[in-house]
Amino acid sequence: MNAPYALSSRDIVLRDVDVLVLGGGMSGVFAALAAKTPHLSVAIVEPSNILGGQGTAGGVAGFVGDTARVNYIFADLVARLTRAGKIEPYRSNDDRRAYDLESCGFALQCMLDEAGIETWLHAAALDAKAENGSVTEVLVRCGPSLVRVRPRVVIDATGNAVIASALGCPVTHLGAREQLPMSLYFTLWNTHQLVRPLLPEGCPSWERDDELPMTSLHGFADGRVEVKMKVVGFDAADGFSLSKAEIHARRQMMGLVYYLQTRGYGGRHTINGGAPLATYTLAHTARSIGQREGRRIIGKATLTDADVRSGAVFDDAVAVGTYHLDLHWPATERRAGTGVTDMVEPYHIPLGAMIPQGASNVLCPGRSLSGEQLALSSYRAMTTCAQMGFGAGKAAALAAAHGGDIERIDIKALRRDIEAGGQSLDLSTYGDYLRCLRLIDEDTGLVAVGEAELKLVRARNGRTYLACLERSGKLTISLRFHRHWSTVAVTQLAGPARLVRFACTGDGLLDMQLSDGGGRLMAFRGEVALASDRAPLSLQLLPEPGLTTASTLERSESLDGGSIAMDDQLTVIAISPTGASAVRSDCRTFQTTLVARILDGHEIQLYRADGAARANGAHLIAFVKAPAKETRFLILSHDLNGAVTPDMIATPIGIAVAFSDLDGKIRLWEGALEQFSALGSPAPDPRELQHAPYQDRVLLAGALGDARQDAR
Repeated sequence: MNAPYALSSRDIVLRDVDVLVLGGGMSGVFAALAAKTPHLSVAIVEPSNILGGQGTAGGVAGFVGDTARVNYIFADLVARLTRAGKIEPYRSNDDRRAYDLESCGFALQCMLDEAGIETWLHAAALDAKAENGSVTEVLVRCGPSLVRVRPRVVIDATGNAVIASALGCPVTHLGAREQLPMSLYFTLWNTHQLVRPLLPEGCPSWERDDELPMTSLHGFADGRVEVKMKVVGFDAADGFSLSKAEIHARRQMMGLVYYLQTRGYGGRHTINGGAPLATYTLAHTARSIGQREGRRIIGKATLTDADVRSGAVFDDAVAVGTYHLDLHWPATERRAGTGVTDMVEPYHIPLGAMIPQGASNVLCPGRSLSGEQLALSSYRAMTTCAQMGFGAGKAAALAAAHGGDIERIDIKALRRDIEAGGQSLDLSTYGDYLRCLRLIDEDTGLVAVGEAELKLVRARNGRTYLACLERSGKLTISLRFHRHWSTVAVTQLAGPARLVRFACTGDGLLDMQLSDGGGRLMAFRGEVALASDRAPLSLQLLPEPGLTTASTLERSESLDGGSIAMDDQLTVIAISPTGASAVRSDCRTFQTTLVARILDGHEIQLYRADGAARANGAHLIAFVKAPAKETRFLILSHDLNGAVTPDMIATPIGIAVAFSDLDGKIRLWEGALEQFSALGSPAPDPRELQHAPYQDRVLLAGALGDARQDAR
């Protein structure tokens, strides 16, 4: 066995730092900014010569995920880039929000300087010492200098779990062709004159688009084209393999540049109609190859694939994930059929998944989080990493007061600090990112017998409550949680009643008011008991005496009248108010019942149009009237049970509607207004909606002013 390496006698700097952050990517920068207080010293260590990690040195010039609801620090970053004209506006149906790499790195540098945080560039952690699971010293190389750092708390945002590995904590390390693959970013410039294509010796060549490594092109108004190229067969957590990946990727890049110049690219992410880029030349290659996966810790908790797919909720949540699954098959370079891109509902990321087993004062936000690989494909997005880093920084600041012990943090105080920093932990506030891809159309498990009315309410963390009050006085309440419906209460009232208020006043607290046949009110409070905040157990209704005045009724207008003209393809041609005719010679007209509400600034109308295919059935048609925009419609059901009064609410996605079919089965539809059609137009093609997020926008530079106008 080799003896431990002995350091030379050259001077080694000794530094005491309250919070040491390793890695200057989005996780690390936001951790440092969140941890800094007037009483705590913070230093950040970054191997490159620029802050931002994959978002600058790695060439990834676009944020994905919900960039409108990250935190106040992220909002400051966006504001700085916006003032400089270096970032696109947030469009919830765009997969990617482009920005300028160098401007982002400079803004992050300024933010750290202004906060009084020491930034050590050209620096990396080499080793660490610990006593009883607590890191006491970290050896850092800062350029030619060696530094022995004595921290209270270490935030390892390296993406490779450097400190956990050094301490011998358990980690997950998949090798080449098992890790999520790397990508190299490079930039082409339009010279506006023909360039001489050159294929250097030893570089690959291809004949067709489907032979290429997975390629994406993004165009900018100033003439740039950003190219992302998949690189397969190397281990990002092994230094020798990583070096080989850089060398191989640049050779592969030269072959791809030649192909683009001479043949063009007509794949999904393309520009210029797929024509050859004969006037473009290679201008810039990312400082480092883009890495999706290195080492992951095995933590006190693990974020599973099932958690991400089911909108997981955790008591120790410190961040929210909003990006879809984005798993690239690790063993093939090509695009076709090589990934998972399923949309998911917003989900929590727990503090426990940042704490390595065997370490008490170390936090690992970002790619090193304890999670399964498919989950990693979602939470590795930079906006999510910014949230994770922010949560880790706030946790480190609290832990520093207890000698760095993460286990002694008051979780409720931590969550208050996080939300005070503008980072919502309520899943119900998220959901509009890529809303055009979100659609819920499902059976709730409830059945209505005879006449009934429905009421919906959205509560914290994505819970949806649905009440069904039948004419007989039977009240059933169901809960949608983790994408599953569970009946939590069935109550038989003394007689017929009407549900006039149904609201949620807190986690699991329901507030209901019912009126009997004489107009008198009955009030109830219900409390849903949950097991570990996951499985619903029961709901107890507690009468509230003393509420007898009918003036407190919340009225929901239901008006008879109006007509709808539909053609034989069930496309709505026209809609007319009461007393007007919408009849055309090639259309049928239906008398309707109208329910109208103002939801999120839009007038939403539900029409029941009699005359569906099944006997006694009806069409349920929703109309939306946005200010200064055309009326749009969507047929939610061709089999509506007219005896059951539907309900609708606004959600971050758009609207949610509960209704019953002729068999009495109660359904929930939730989707975006993009799912609606213009009058006289067929329903949107789902394939077009799927493609919409990937339609490139040529922005930045001179086009940014138009983009701001579009956003309004």
